[in-house]
Amino acid sequence: MKMAAGRFSPKKEKSLLPVWSRPDSYRDVVVAHLPFVLLTGLALLLPFWVPLRSLPLIRCTFLKVTGFPCPFCGFTRSFRSIQEGNIFLAVYNCPISLVIYEFVILFFVWHMAALLMRIKIESGCYRLCRSRRLWRIIGIVFFCNWVYRISLGMS
Repeated sequence: MKMAAGRFSPKKEKSLLPVWSRPDSYRDVVVAHLPFVLLTGLALLLPFWVPLRSLPLIRCTFLKVTGFPCPFCGFTRSFRSIQEGNIFLAVYNCPISLVIYEFVILFFVWHMAALLMRIKIESGCYRLCRSRRLWRIIGIVFFCNWVYRISLGMS
């Protein structure tokens, strides 16, 4: 059964295993993977470049307006703590930061490997990313993290 161009076949879409290909042009690989390498690399390196006394880099507008930290406040400090080896402080400051940090490392390695090997890697996990249930769970986890930070009076 032939599908329209640009659509995944049902068989390919059901698998969560990665599928890789070697495109004709390295440009296709760069377009697919370089943005993720830059974003995750920045998230991993920024805490090294910024002195601890300078955090947060940009004052949170949500905090200024409401007096409460936003759901994303504390991640840079937690990443910095993880990189310094102080896992307990990172988890105390932002409980989900350790899991987020591990995903950032995973994405960085995944996309950097694709760039270095000159292949385009497509994951079957894209189907999971379209799942409303997954996004509800992620939202609930971030909300619980936010409530935790507010209940301890963190900003």
